[in-house]
Amino acid sequence: MSDDSHQASADTRLPVCVLTGFLGAGKSTLLNFVLRHPRMAGTAVVINEYGSVGVDHHLVESAPEDTELVADGCLCCTANGQLAEALMSLFQRAQRRRFALKRLIIETTGLAEPGPILQQLLRHPQLAERFVIDSVVTLVDALNAPPTLDTQDIAVRQVTGADRLLVTKTDLVGEVVALALESRLAAMNPDATVERVLAGAAQPGQLFGGAHRRSSDGDDLGQLFANADRIRFTPAATMKLDASVRPGPTPAEQDIQTFSLILDEPVAASTFYGWLPFLRQLCGPTLLRVKGLVNLKGQSAPIVIHGVQETFHPTRQLQAWPSDDRRTRLVFITRGWGQEIVGSTLEWLRR
Repeated sequence: MSDDSHQASADTRLPVCVLTGFLGAGKSTLLNFVLRHPRMAGTAVVINEYGSVGVDHHLVESAPEDTELVADGCLCCTANGQLAEALMSLFQRAQRRRFALKRLIIETTGLAEPGPILQQLLRHPQLAERFVIDSVVTLVDALNAPPTLDTQDIAVRQVTGADRLLVTKTDLVGEVVALALESRLAAMNPDATVERVLAGAAQPGQLFGGAHRRSSDGDDLGQLFANADRIRFTPAATMKLDASVRPGPTPAEQDIQTFSLILDEPVAASTFYGWLPFLRQLCGPTLLRVKGLVNLKGQSAPIVIHGVQETFHPTRQLQAWPSDDRRTRLVFITRGWGQEIVGSTLEWLRR
């Protein structure tokens, strides 16, 4: 078993925050505020714009040599090949100037999905060697979010793919509307923290130092599983689920399912690692997010899995179980027929 604390202390890769949110959510405003914080010294920024003529990079007050523009397409699709070039350019400039580049923010277009961007960071050998994903932070515009989430699938994927949801423009709506939105976001993605940010006044800790560290110690997973009795589902006969029905889904939630799968007995490593790609292939884009602890046969501590859309982070083994509960516990956020698909594969795991 690997020593995770040693790995964490020896990891010299640069932490990356993927900052996303639908059009007009306030990403540039937040960047301008947080980059002025003394703790953000040594932060480089990659700004992605959809049009061929970039504007946003002129609006972000960071040093020009520490900023890269990727224009004429989204990093998640038409411009994805430019991400590696932009990141390596920043890394090489930092080496030539011999200053300490400490972290990186990737600001996506309002039309980008986080999953394909994470996939590039994880699968590109040079990027994976130099950068590590710290968090996915999604800004949600309180004024326009309800109709946007009802009609824009990309906005839904941005919410369900986030580690942290920062709700902006709550000063422009009433408290009842703001609370209703926060409740809706928590139901769509119970794995994410939901916080308000006024006029872009975010703190460094809301972008960095969160998801990557939490996923290595299991504390956030314990909290997520503790809330399983509030997760809505329609149980399938072949599945064992910890959940209860929650009435009245909103239009945006009607085909989003959040449920937990629990296995009492340890699973063979070969079986589990064969099941993951099989499940990913079956679910395809309907698998929005999965996170959990897995009890593998012959192991004294669990492994952590974390997937966003069709992208899975490398599995990590904890030093010890975070509680006395040694069962495999997986929490899924799916769209459409996710429960039925997962249930149909359960016998695979029981072989």
